[in-house]
Order: sequence, then structure tokens, then C-alpha cells
Amino acid sequence: MPSQFHDRHFPVRPNLDQLRHQAKDLLQAIRNGESEALAEFDKHHLREIDAAAIKLADAQFVLARSYGLSSWPRLVTACRMTDAIWRGDVDAVRKLVLKDPRLLDEAARGLPDSNWGPPMSYAANVGQDQIIQMLWELGAGDVQHAFDRACLQGQIETAKGLLAMGAEVIQAA
Repeated sequence: MPSQFHDRHFPVRPNLDQLRHQAKDLLQAIRNGESEALAEFDKHHLREIDAAAIKLADAQFVLARSYGLSSWPRLVTACRMTDAIWRGDVDAVRKLVLKDPRLLDEAARGLPDSNWGPPMSYAANVGQDQIIQMLWELGAGDVQHAFDRACLQGQIETAKGLLAMGAEVIQAA
């Protein structure tokens, strides 16, 4: 069997429906006794469970952990956040942040080492200026990182807006 259950990389723009299918596939593979799926479960689940007693929620948890996220709900939030940013849905991003203000500072993709950064920086990568403005008004503090990401991605108008919010041009020595 190919190594489909190891070395997962969480996409920049994850698709929640696809991830739901992956969780169901993982559950089925575990129930079928496939060794790689069982190893994945053992590696990422917090407790031992008899393979026959494993539920979809367990497979979802394992899948989220295999992508480096803390839980399935955090994976779902990351999918919803990144999708809303890509679509330019200011209201959806606002609702997510108001429901959980920690999202202002956490990586939009849910991964602590993600260079795409918190929602403001993620939005700067794709030039979503209205989302950046709304997040800034809600207290997002990653203006400099967002500016750097906008510059990296060639989002010049976005970078100009971030300069007006307090970002600085830092010249290399």
C-alpha cells in the first residue's frame, strides 16, 4: 500500500470536503486493519483504542494531528478561515474572529510554524485589503509581518495600505 498516511502537508488552501473524505478513508483503512493506517493512528492518537471501537471522530482527530493541527475542530476552523480569506468574505472572517478572538494572533492555517501567518498576514498574501482593514480594526497586531508577506507576494497596493497602518520598510544592510 502506498504511504498515504504519512508525511502529510497541510495545504495553503485546504478543502474541508476533501479532508472529510480523507478522514473517512483513514477510518475505513483502520477498520480494514491496514498496517500504515494503524501505525498512523497509534502515532497521533492520545490513547489506545481497539480498532473495532474507533469512530469517525477518532479518525478526524488523527488526521488533524497528522497535518500538525491540534484537533479536528481547529482543522475545520483553519479551512473556514482560509476559504473565507481567499473568497474575500469579510463577514465570515469577522464572525470567526469574534467567536474566537485568539484567531487574530494564531496562524490562519492553524500551524504554529506557518509562514503565511495569522489571518491579517494570510490576507496580505492574497491581497484581501478589506479583510486586512477589518482585522486591523479588531486589533490584529501582525501589521509588519503582513506587510512583509504582501511585499513577498507582489501585493503592492496591499503593502501601501499596511504602511499606512504602521508597517515599516526595513532595508537590509
